Amino acid sequence: MPIKNILVPLAGGPPSLITAKYAIYVAKTMAAKLTVVYVVNENVLQELLKSRIFVEIEARVYDRDLEEQGRLFLERVKKMAESKGVEFEGVLLRGVVHDEVINKARQINADLLVMGELKELLSRKEVFCDEGERIFRESPCAVVVVKNPPEVERLYKEL
Repeated sequence: MPIKNILVPLAGGPPSLITAKYAIYVAKTMAAKLTVVYVVNENVLQELLKSRIFVEIEARVYDRDLEEQGRLFLERVKKMAESKGVEFEGVLLRGVVHDEVINKARQINADLLVMGELKELLSRKEVFCDEGERIFRESPCAVVVVKNPPEVERLYKEL
């Protein structure tokens, strides 16, 4: 069965660019559509409010900043994909990160989910709380975990 729909959840920052580059490479090679998701983590905002790290106005400003960061990041990845001739859809979502990613994977009938390297977990509790770990374990499709940034850069430049 050919890979036609690739989903990539990204959080922003340099590690996400490596993940995006690899996903672009795979999408181009497979002639697949690339859907990139950035989720504004509303759980974090609620926790910051509950623990009184933020007051309501600070939480709203932080929320707007996260949303703007997501929009800018999606636009950057869109330009990267389009420069390589890859069909792209960027989606900004809000909610619980792993729930939104898994729901989007089901919605688009993703054949492949490309994600960044999982962080080292220090306790068994983190296995159940870490968003990346939960996406990896709950994905309804095959998952590729991106490693080896120098090789990813080489492959991306070859396109």
